[in-house]
Amino acid sequence: MTELLHQHRQKISKSKSNFPRKNVRHANRDAQSGAIMTYLTQKSGQVSLKEAAEYFCYQANYFSRLCRKLFAADFVHLRHNIWINLAEDQLLLTNKKLEEIADELGYQDLSSFSKAFAESTGFSPGKYRKKYGIKIGR
Repeated sequence: MTELLHQHRQKISKSKSNFPRKNVRHANRDAQSGAIMTYLTQKSGQVSLKEAAEYFCYQANYFSRLCRKLFAADFVHLRHNIWINLAEDQLLLTNKKLEEIADELGYQDLSSFSKAFAESTGFSPGKYRKKYGIKIGR
């Protein structure tokens, strides 16, 4: 059972999937949303609307409308939500310094990361980690 659970966790990775990579133009909504979410997650949300649209061979305006249709959020908010989810994962599952997490996610400095994180979660990154993060035995 433990081995099955381990294999299952590997299959549901946020940044790895079997969704089509680029050619999603004629795919169903689930495949389109999965491919877009996988791409944005692999890029840690550090991609512009223009870059993402070009990757999927769409015009930027159409891609923005497609994101709104698929995710009920515009591209900027979708990207922001990915940043926050990745930050939560890092805070919960690692002992990385806050500065390191902020840098990996593309924030200019720790204060802008802390502000964005607190606005989205209601907690500063440090308080979030203390409340929900892994506990290290001493």
